Amino acid sequence: MDTETGPEASAGGAGEFRAKRPVAVSRWWRWLRRMPMRMRLVLAFVALIVSSATATILIGSTVFGQKIDELARESVGLYLKLGAQVFDVQLERLRMTAQSVAGSRDDAQLADQLARTAPSDVRVDFAVRFNGTASALLRRTADGLAPPAPPSARLAATLDAPFGALVRRCRGTAVPSAGLVVVPRSFAVELGLAVPPGDLLLEVAVAPMPGGPVLLLGRMLNGATDLLRRIEELVNPRDPKRFGATVFLGDVRIATIVGPAALHTHADPRVAEVVLRGGRQYTGLSRVVDDDYYASYVPLFDLDGRVIGMLGVGERLGEGSFADLRRRTVLLFSSLIAAGMIVGFVMTVLFSKWLVHPIRGLAAGMSRVAEGDLSHRVRIESSDELGRLARAFNMMVQAVKERDHKLREMTEDRLSSVEKQISIGRLAAGVAHEINNPLTAILSLSSLMLKKSGPEDPAREDLEIIVAETTRCRDIVKNLLDFARERPMAKRIVDIREVLTDTLRLTAKYEPMRRVEVSVRLPSFPLHVNGDPKLLQQVFTNLLTNAAEACEEGGRIEVAADEDSSGGQVQVQFKDDGRGIPKEHLPRIFEPFFTTKGSRRGTGLGLSVSLGIVRKHDGAVDVQSEEGAGTTVTVTLPRWEWV
Repeated sequence: MDTETGPEASAGGAGEFRAKRPVAVSRWWRWLRRMPMRMRLVLAFVALIVSSATATILIGSTVFGQKIDELARESVGLYLKLGAQVFDVQLERLRMTAQSVAGSRDDAQLADQLARTAPSDVRVDFAVRFNGTASALLRRTADGLAPPAPPSARLAATLDAPFGALVRRCRGTAVPSAGLVVVPRSFAVELGLAVPPGDLLLEVAVAPMPGGPVLLLGRMLNGATDLLRRIEELVNPRDPKRFGATVFLGDVRIATIVGPAALHTHADPRVAEVVLRGGRQYTGLSRVVDDDYYASYVPLFDLDGRVIGMLGVGERLGEGSFADLRRRTVLLFSSLIAAGMIVGFVMTVLFSKWLVHPIRGLAAGMSRVAEGDLSHRVRIESSDELGRLARAFNMMVQAVKERDHKLREMTEDRLSSVEKQISIGRLAAGVAHEINNPLTAILSLSSLMLKKSGPEDPAREDLEIIVAETTRCRDIVKNLLDFARERPMAKRIVDIREVLTDTLRLTAKYEPMRRVEVSVRLPSFPLHVNGDPKLLQQVFTNLLTNAAEACEEGGRIEVAADEDSSGGQVQVQFKDDGRGIPKEHLPRIFEPFFTTKGSRRGTGLGLSVSLGIVRKHDGAVDVQSEEGAGTTVTVTLPRWEWV
């Protein structure tokens, strides 16, 4: 007999998982499972709405921000293009003015034309004629245009450094030109112009005059705001306080309409790095004194192509700006999403109430039916799944009611039959008790006579038959008394594994058990039941001996014990590969005195007594058999759960 008592993988796995599960997660999971269905629905929908809304707000804010940034870049870039065009137009006008007045016959006519032309067309701060020496034909003062000044060798020397190459180029090509030039402050002092400290940024134009001289017209950009105001009028005439335009010499502001505090201050280092050092346009946020601007800057080049300054235009961040538009757009978008969240939450609460209400009605109906009210009907007037479920439930209750009626009739018939059997059993027990004493006397006397008879005694064979038949009658009477006797059970908490082990040890010496191979599978964990171990051992002994007697020489019996899938029942299984039970005999195997072993090998009371014992333990016995393929008997008992 082989015995295998190793742990089962399936049984140990679930316990191991439960042991390893984090305590906090387990508590949270239990709390969530105990939560009402409506609350779980609301939480699920709220989590979905909040996560979706949050993602929508983040994505929408990013998209709107990018679009508004693109709009701001395009708008500020357009401002800069307009400003640069105004700047170029101003320079072109200065060149055309120089070309138009350079044809004058003498200095007096030239000065007269400049006095009449320059104020109405383009501002001219000075005019100088080069012809070996230099003479100042015009200079602007606080009182207006100053009269012509006599030629000066010192003035010619002062102007030769910044303008000598330009004048010689004009003489060589005889073509008027214009551009930007940086000159020292000494130049303005020599002309008698009132200027702030530092170098000057000039717009200059040169044009050849008849006879060989060259006319040089110039305009200072230091402190000049008329050009910037003209840009402001073109770009943003309605709200000039938000608009800013600035001319830089290097990174220093030399002319600006931002405010007096910004004059002579330095540009934002980020802007200077890109525009002055990189020679590229910059568009983005810029710090101007104490304010933030969304601005665009473009480099200014001199006549030799070097970066000498910047022209910048922008819009102050604040009410009505691009940043404010972005903030208000994101706020409006977020408000709409939040309003949608609130509406979604309200709809979730209403939907959960609408969904859970019929489920509650269905649960209440089930409770009433469970209490025995089979006349109750659930009324859910809908064609959805819940309506079909309610109709199926009502049909099920009706079927249960009809079946209950049939079962009641069958139970009454069965009770009547049981009462008859009880009466017959009591009668049989009485009869057995009455004939037990005579049978004992007959058995004793016949056994005594058999011992005294010799081997050659002709009556010995008859005495042996009398002893054998009397013994069989005594066994029948004993089984009848056991079947009819009602004795109290001595229940206690017992491990089925121990009962099976004792049973296998006691039956090991039984002759049919020696002819078969028995394998046992028991789990590593205890299988406790509340029962009488002696009676349970009697049941297992009977099932084991029946299986052994049904097997041929070398047969195999498998004994297994385990918990069922719910963990609330203990299942003990006896499986043999014997001859099996014919199909027509299966319904009668638990009937008293029914046996398939023959009249001399059994009384037909073993299975009946075993079934009675199992039922007294609130259990059940299931028999599956196929003729020629063996039999499987499963005993199911309630498992004892320790609290």
